[in-house]
Amino acid sequence: MTVAPFPPNAPVLLFDCTIEFHTKLTLIMALDTGSSYTVIREAAARKIGFELDKVQEWVTLGDASQHHIAPKVTLKSFSLADAKIDSLDVLIYTLPEEHGIDGIIGLNFLRQFNIGLDFKQGILTLNR
Repeated sequence: MTVAPFPPNAPVLLFDCTIEFHTKLTLIMALDTGSSYTVIREAAARKIGFELDKVQEWVTLGDASQHHIAPKVTLKSFSLADAKIDSLDVLIYTLPEEHGIDGIIGLNFLRQFNIGLDFKQGILTLNR
């Protein structure tokens, strides 16, 4: 079981996550149960060896007002604390820097676990 603390009154739940493509990098990512995919900021993806001109698959994603097209790549691994998934598909997208996050932890990662959110104590649990 993985236990990851967060500030109980935080407006956004942020966690350190480690991604690996060609190299490894630790990112600050927001938990988003409304996002189907895990999303990585384009600048962070480039740091681990992502090259836009070599992308072979693109995905349409939508928000409340419009649709966007984003490259889909498969990471070697994605970890939140000691909860690790090998070969996780992620979307690469430009996230505004003012949000202070490097990406979004989406349902394609979260569905690999039974998750618990204890907002009174500020604890996320992930069980296989």
